[in-house]
Amino acid sequence: MLKSLRLKNFKAFDEIEIEFSSLTLLSGLNGSGKSTILQALGLLRQSYDARFLREGQLGLNAELVELGTGRDLLYQNFDTQEILIALRDIKDDEGEECIWSASGGKDDDVLQCVNSPVLEKMELLGLFSNGFQFLRADRITPSVTFPKSQNAVRQQRFLGARGEFTAHFLFEFGEVLTTNSVVRHIEETEATSLLAQVNAWMQEFSPGVRVEPQPVPMTDLVRLVFSYKGEGAAYGEPLRPTNVGFGLTHALPVITACLAAQPGTLLIVENPEAQLHPRGQSTIGRLLALTAATGVQVIVETHSDHVLNGIRLAVKEGLLPPADTRLHFFSRAPGQASSYESPMMGDDGRLSYWPPNFFDQWERNLDQLLE
Repeated sequence: MLKSLRLKNFKAFDEIEIEFSSLTLLSGLNGSGKSTILQALGLLRQSYDARFLREGQLGLNAELVELGTGRDLLYQNFDTQEILIALRDIKDDEGEECIWSASGGKDDDVLQCVNSPVLEKMELLGLFSNGFQFLRADRITPSVTFPKSQNAVRQQRFLGARGEFTAHFLFEFGEVLTTNSVVRHIEETEATSLLAQVNAWMQEFSPGVRVEPQPVPMTDLVRLVFSYKGEGAAYGEPLRPTNVGFGLTHALPVITACLAAQPGTLLIVENPEAQLHPRGQSTIGRLLALTAATGVQVIVETHSDHVLNGIRLAVKEGLLPPADTRLHFFSRAPGQASSYESPMMGDDGRLSYWPPNFFDQWERNLDQLLE
């Protein structure tokens, strides 16, 4: 499990260090730096997958993040051109950091590191383990078919950065994987398979819906078939994903990642609330909290107070200890580096304080309406 991340001269930050917990929520206004935290982690992981890290290099553009060149990566008011990323793992009693540093003043999209950790130490980090998931904000949208990937799905258990292999993953493991009892839907606790639990949680977004992956013969494609319960136990005619709206398809990778995650793995999600009704957003927050309670480390970026409140309610109900949560709210004054505040959560789900602009727009608008 990652303990902390330190950045220097990296995009919106001159120098910053943040702590992670079992569930870490990043929020803030657009352009305030919260995405930069995820991009730094994505940069390291994709460089590892492409074997750049083994050569002491950082690959800036790949599946997880597309950062441009070293010049794009460098903080605008830098005092030195050295870019630094440092990670601590919670298992490291000595608190020693894994540090990568490179010159950022170039137009290269592969940067040679001046400093980098040895491979043996690097591979102890959960960031580089199998079962890692990184779901970007621009996830899959309704489509007639979705691609297969034997390497991503069977070898790495990876859904794809956009969740594009979710259909293939459900086809391979939907009836094989057994879900952790902690994340099973309260109304379907006896259903243990991944696909059964996916469909149970989907009821929170669209009651009566069912999704089923089906291979397309003689191709490397899988399709998702949606149907709705009719009278009695029968289901209606199959529907194409393109005819059931964006929300279900867009949320499916997040639900699948949560339910399939194994203890000790890392799940990173950008904007899990996208395309969902407020009730669904709160449900996603609750599911993320339950996932963290199983021993999975969850890092989520969100603009949704409903996601936050879903997490707060899970804490209040005793499903996740408040000590296992971290809330980081980022802000940035014009011409200044980004900074952050970290209100604490209590056993009752309440926060120690509310920073200005931290999910307070509803109250601001209500005050104006009541004037």
